[in-house]
Amino acid sequence: MLSDLQNSIGAFTARVFTDSAPVLEKAWALRSGLGWQGKNTNIIHPKAGSFYFLAEIICDVPFTTDGPIRDHCGTCTACVDACPTDALHTPYLIDASKCISYLTIELRDAIPDAFAGKMDNWIYGCDICQDVCPWNRFSKAHNEPKFDPKKQLTEMRDSDWMEITEDVFRELFNKTAVTRTKFEGLKRNINFLRGH
Repeated sequence: MLSDLQNSIGAFTARVFTDSAPVLEKAWALRSGLGWQGKNTNIIHPKAGSFYFLAEIICDVPFTTDGPIRDHCGTCTACVDACPTDALHTPYLIDASKCISYLTIELRDAIPDAFAGKMDNWIYGCDICQDVCPWNRFSKAHNEPKFDPKKQLTEMRDSDWMEITEDVFRELFNKTAVTRTKFEGLKRNINFLRGH
């Protein structure tokens, strides 16, 4: 992609990011007109919803942006109402310490007992606030084979998850974002759901 741009507009210096560095991607997406920040705090595009990756090319080429898009959430509170941990108790503001994605991926300590019965069977991340968003009726399935889950993963039963070993974890999730939680973190998440 970068080489296509350089062929089109000439040589320039750049770095490309997709959730790979601490880049203020949401703020830049808003300013560039990619979408608006929904009440679930995700960037929503009026023709694509919010199921997509934000990617950035930071370069030394000046561009003119399209400018911000008006908020189209209106009176809808589907995401706020659906959040089982009350992480979205205030529209447009997420309490990350209550978000299932934070609890199952970033949190290094034990998951607090206050979340027992509220994890909705998620062991890594959560998409509830996106699943219920009416704008995602416009989202389209990807056509990237690398995003397809391994067959072994889709065939796993509850007992397989309970008995998962570090070797199986490595085989299933090598070079994926799931390694962020590490084997111990995934086991913690599974055991938390099992124990509650």
